[in-house]
Amino acid sequence: MAAVPLLAQAPVPTTDRARVLGKQLMCTCGCGDTAGSCSHPGAAFSGPCEVAKAKLKEVDERMSRGESDSAILQAFVQEYGESALAAPPARGFNWLAYTFPAVAFAIGLALVLMIMRQWRQRVAVAPASGPGVTAEMLEQARRQIERDVQED
Repeated sequence: MAAVPLLAQAPVPTTDRARVLGKQLMCTCGCGDTAGSCSHPGAAFSGPCEVAKAKLKEVDERMSRGESDSAILQAFVQEYGESALAAPPARGFNWLAYTFPAVAFAIGLALVLMIMRQWRQRVAVAPASGPGVTAEMLEQARRQIERDVQED
């Protein structure tokens, strides 16, 4: 059996700043990773795909021209739309995605607390059944218990 060698990928010559910024941009090869962390383990090759390499190269070139991080990200948004960003900005409908988990947790917690309070009130206010017990009745019961204990 012949061993099939894995195709080696040349490392992407980028700066640390470009890799950090690349992690804020989505890779559009379909892997679902960011351009800075795109890898294909188990495939014919392992490492960033050509799409991720191209994006990282473009980020590096823009940085070398002196563009700010926000200007570079904005350029990608203008070219590819907001789907180019790994974390879309919290405005418009995207705002709901950021706030929904906290709001849902708060509503759930409030419901649980209300239900627990109602259960406690039901148990605490359960009316006693039967006639009221007077001091005379208690004394009579004590005497009866004493007699029963002495007889045994």
